[in-house]
Amino acid sequence: MIRKWHLKAIIQKTISFLPGSHKINYWFQKNITKGVYLGDEYFFDRLDHVKHHLKAFNNAVGTIEGKKTLELGTGWYPVIPFSFFLSGAEEINTVDISNLTNKEKLKDTIDRFIELIKQDKLKDFIEAKPERTKILKEIHKNFEQLNFEEILRKMRINYIIMDARNLSNISDHSVDLIHSNNTFEHVYPDILSDILKEFNRVVRKDGFMSHFIDMSDHFAHFDKSINIYNFLQYSNKTWDRIIDNSVQPQNRWRYSQFVNLYRELGIPLSDTEIRKGNPEEVKSLKIHKDFESFTTEELAISHCYMYSKMN
Repeated sequence: MIRKWHLKAIIQKTISFLPGSHKINYWFQKNITKGVYLGDEYFFDRLDHVKHHLKAFNNAVGTIEGKKTLELGTGWYPVIPFSFFLSGAEEINTVDISNLTNKEKLKDTIDRFIELIKQDKLKDFIEAKPERTKILKEIHKNFEQLNFEEILRKMRINYIIMDARNLSNISDHSVDLIHSNNTFEHVYPDILSDILKEFNRVVRKDGFMSHFIDMSDHFAHFDKSINIYNFLQYSNKTWDRIIDNSVQPQNRWRYSQFVNLYRELGIPLSDTEIRKGNPEEVKSLKIHKDFESFTTEELAISHCYMYSKMN
């Protein structure tokens, strides 16, 4: 039986071999799967991540005001960088391997923040500084007269298109907070290891890292006929050669593997938050023997925050 996720996997696998694959995939996601728009689910999910990052940072380090931040994986809509600007961060860096955002997406993001401010609901997620809110409102008012670079500059955001394994424009031990959302699961392990080594270089010795990882099968977000552990039925060989793709890769790593990588690299793991998931759904599937070293409970862990207070 051909399912919706099979078709998406085939299309994205084909796209991954084409020039300009990320732009083609964006068109596909926008016009076919309808997965590229700043809807409530995405917007409020990102705001919830900001809330977690800020709470963890405040508890471990202090206020974000005047601090320098670095985000891995900007994505299409810079909700997180905008949030840190409004919260008072001095310099906001956001790095992505591909240029996925533009002025139109900045407008969509600003509109959503302005709407929350008018409704007096932004305070449910962040404590926006009045002077920063004033700047955002001015940008919103004069949006058409400003270009992409000017908007980001006014919001103290450096949008960096670069391989995060070599952040040559960021000096040693200069970043107070490094964070990511739904990104680690899309990075192959050897690359992730090198990125974390680079993060170790640029984070302040008394700085902080906060990363949210979604370890569920992302095809299940699109095709509700499968559960979030569906991809654990396939061998590494089948997954790598036939199903997975380079435009939206999934490394299928489990929670304990990320923990072990931190340990191998000597990165402190001061705290974590995990979602235990549903072991019964794992049991309902024929899990491939490539995952036999994990217990059902380990396989079931679906999401986590990993917090690191550097010392």
